[in-house]
Amino acid sequence: MRSPDQRPRLEDGPLRPAAPSGQVHVWRVELEDADGSPPASPRAAARRALRTILARYLDRHPEEVELARGEHGKPELAGPGPQLEFNLSHSGRLALVAVAGEWPVGVDVERLSRKRDFVALAERELGADVVAALRGAAPEERGAIFYAAWARHEARAKCHGGGLGGPPPPEPVAVTDLAVGEGYAAALAVPGTAPPAYRLYRLGQR
Repeated sequence: MRSPDQRPRLEDGPLRPAAPSGQVHVWRVELEDADGSPPASPRAAARRALRTILARYLDRHPEEVELARGEHGKPELAGPGPQLEFNLSHSGRLALVAVAGEWPVGVDVERLSRKRDFVALAERELGADVVAALRGAAPEERGAIFYAAWARHEARAKCHGGGLGGPPPPEPVAVTDLAVGEGYAAALAVPGTAPPAYRLYRLGQR
């Protein structure tokens, strides 16, 4: 795992990016309407952002980007043309889109909350190591620990399209934490055992 000063810095995303090679592009998107207010439908806003980002790689208009669902429900590009691997997650007013050119990818972002029984949730859904970490932490620290673990758990599950209720990944999956902003936990997953190399972009209104 990279130390904070080794993590990629957030930079403006290119208008015509080439398909990633040997790394993943992670796009950070602030979900808001034109006036800066929260969107009425964050899910729809996240899907619009996904099409906008994919359109940059495909050199198309966003409305020309056709999406389909794969075997386990994971979105994929439909029709002929360059094939990109991608994954979308959103929580609160933040969305992340991960784009890869060579392998499946999973991404997850979670808005932190302090109003849940994190130990009980971890006992049902996460491993003994997470439960032990939560029990040993101060109450005000448990939210960050739980959501970081949950983001890693979900990114891993989404990498091959199975989701949390689907079959386990058919091969090892490497996960790394993403620093995407205060109040959020996020993670990125790719097949293999080495943490994925990535660049972190912001989606601007250009």
